[in-house]
Amino acid sequence: MTTLVVSPHLDDAVLSYGGHLAQLVDAGERVVVYTVFAASPVPPYSPVATTFHDQWAIVGDPVAARRDENVAALSTLGVEPPYLCGPFLDAIYRRYPDGGWVIDDENPMDHHADDEDDLVADIAADIERVIGAYSADRVVTCAAVGNHVDHRRTRDAVLAAVARTGSPLSLWDDFPYLAWPGVNVMPALPAGVRVSEPVAVAVSDDDWARKLRAVSAYASQIAMLESGGQTMSDQYADDCANRRAGHGVEGFYETVREVLALTDAAALRSAAQ
Repeated sequence: MTTLVVSPHLDDAVLSYGGHLAQLVDAGERVVVYTVFAASPVPPYSPVATTFHDQWAIVGDPVAARRDENVAALSTLGVEPPYLCGPFLDAIYRRYPDGGWVIDDENPMDHHADDEDDLVADIAADIERVIGAYSADRVVTCAAVGNHVDHRRTRDAVLAAVARTGSPLSLWDDFPYLAWPGVNVMPALPAGVRVSEPVAVAVSDDDWARKLRAVSAYASQIAMLESGGQTMSDQYADDCANRRAGHGVEGFYETVREVLALTDAAALRSAAQ
């Protein structure tokens, strides 16, 4: 069994689905992780990118350093190479055709909804290629909870790709946005897509500890992730506790939604072309 895990950025799969990754590896499955927005940018950078680089304390190519962190994190979980990286720029480095920055402030959840159709089509085509190249039996990606522009692009591109390949697809709930009141909702799905309610999957204490070690490998991101003064371990513990009553799962868990139907598959297939 081969599971293709499509991550928007070089930490999202581990942050939101790291417990599952550990479980899949322990079960003997082949796990292939493809990170969409992993291309190295070329200066000049947007103001928000410059601000983020200062927070990350990275000298030189900021994305190359993050790729190295991702290798360390995935290795900690037992995920073996190759660690695939897409040729697409993070939103903080992208420009619109008119030259304006896609992200012109520090809020990646505040963006235009439907103005990067060509990008989504290009991502979908690359994901379809990867599904075929690695004979993926199923695909997992983000639900775009929080409405981050890159997460939404990734989710919709994967939906378009699997509409062509027919692959079973699951969506993880995105952390840390999942734990942020006011933004912890999934944005509207493309027409004809129907998904299940989130299902909590318990993660053992040992696998959860591996996930936390993997998360700590993203050293450049920790300052931002813990900017509220709470450790990642405590953030996860609080999130699980706050949502436990709705899921009835003890201990640590991650939530996943199954894609039940792509009833408007023709439209989605055209988006992948």
